[in-house]
Amino acid sequence: MTRLLREDFRLEPASCFVDANCPRYKAVIPAEEDLAPLLPYLNAVAKVVFYDPAEPVLIFKFEGRKVAVRRDDVRISDVRDIEEGKILREKVARFLEELWRKRDEITPRHEPRTLPPALTIYRHLPQTNCGRCGEATCLAFASKLSTGEADLSACRPLFEEEDFAANQNELLKLLG
Repeated sequence: MTRLLREDFRLEPASCFVDANCPRYKAVIPAEEDLAPLLPYLNAVAKVVFYDPAEPVLIFKFEGRKVAVRRDDVRISDVRDIEEGKILREKVARFLEELWRKRDEITPRHEPRTLPPALTIYRHLPQTNCGRCGEATCLAFASKLSTGEADLSACRPLFEEEDFAANQNELLKLLG
């Protein structure tokens, strides 16, 4: 497995009904060969949102986008156009190929992973609805955390107010 992804790819429409200015495509890049052997290594090093070894599929965050790796393709979310797709295809391909080359230095992680549901996360947030994270409510922020679309560090009260130290520790454990 040296070259993992093919050079060609296609853009497919992605749903985005709330904001007319958001990207509306995902790049779908065919694999040169079966990517399933790569997934446990990726599960060990990437910021994984979801991993199901039975399917197999792994979704991780890469430069602010979600990347889904399946046996026969890689899909990158939030791609504006074909030019951006080419750049992202190249970056993701380099990342995955480097990971594969270094696999002997990595302890693979075979267990499934998923982020906790929004309500579980919400229970540990400050529930101040301060908006400092960029979301209108703590529940909206929890929803984004549960899908990997937000970073916990955006919740300033959690990191700045001593009263929420235990909550912060619990959320760091939950979100890995």
